[in-house]
Amino acid sequence: MKTELLSRESAIKKVLLITFFLNITVALIKLFAGIQFDFLSLRSSGIESLFDGSSNILGLITIAIAAKPSDRRHNYGHYKFENLGALIIALMLFGSSIKLGIDYHDFVFSGEQARGLFGAIPILSILISIAVSAFVSSYEGRKGRELNSKILIADSGHTFGDMVISIGVLISIVCAKFEIFIVDYIVGGLIIFYLFYLAIQITLDNLNDLLDVSPVIKVRYLKALEDMQYVRDIHEFRARGNTTWMQIDFHLLLDPKLSLTKAHEISHEVEDRLRSLLKDYCRDIDILIHIEPDDETHED
Repeated sequence: MKTELLSRESAIKKVLLITFFLNITVALIKLFAGIQFDFLSLRSSGIESLFDGSSNILGLITIAIAAKPSDRRHNYGHYKFENLGALIIALMLFGSSIKLGIDYHDFVFSGEQARGLFGAIPILSILISIAVSAFVSSYEGRKGRELNSKILIADSGHTFGDMVISIGVLISIVCAKFEIFIVDYIVGGLIIFYLFYLAIQITLDNLNDLLDVSPVIKVRYLKALEDMQYVRDIHEFRARGNTTWMQIDFHLLLDPKLSLTKAHEISHEVEDRLRSLLKDYCRDIDILIHIEPDDETHED
């Protein structure tokens, strides 16, 4: 398991490093073009890309911590640090949307609005940004699902938000050529609402794991365990975790005539069967079984 954790950590770090350099490159291009050609939306989009780069650094830190094996103080491992990192990204996303909201408020209600200079460089810079953001979001999302990484999936959503912003900026730049500045106001408002929505989705997805909300375990899985020989019933079933890690415990009622050795053997068979049923759902499962005799003297 330790080797698997280190391999997963290395794979996630590789993804984050690649996306970090891409995000920083795009941010510098947009900031340069925005400052040189006086486009407020382009400068704001460059700042947003810097947030993407900083979230990659945060991801590298949290993944390094989450990959640590269990120890005396963290008996169940460090998995939840990954959820914590994703929540921090959500907070950064909230902060980005608020910052953009303030910028657009000043832009709309300012007495002297800056008028961007339409040109090939602003258009090219935002097209590069859209292409890179689309690649990064797709790449991180695919790797996040492949590696069961909350931090990569959250960062993928963050980068997708940056792509949406870039599309809005492109529309604003094109419309600025024809002096249709109202489009900038409309697009800016839609972008802000979308970023808020994205931050809320990431928060809810990761908050459930931190609050130990039970994952959905299909009833047919439990029925498959109860159909095993000597098993009379399964109850007090509890589970917490997600597709990366999960802890499960339950009471297993067995034929009271079984010897302790046989009962112990059957409990291992039940555990192996449950792991097999959940192998495509969760990567790391910790199962605790409480064995009980199914007779009249039985009490939970």
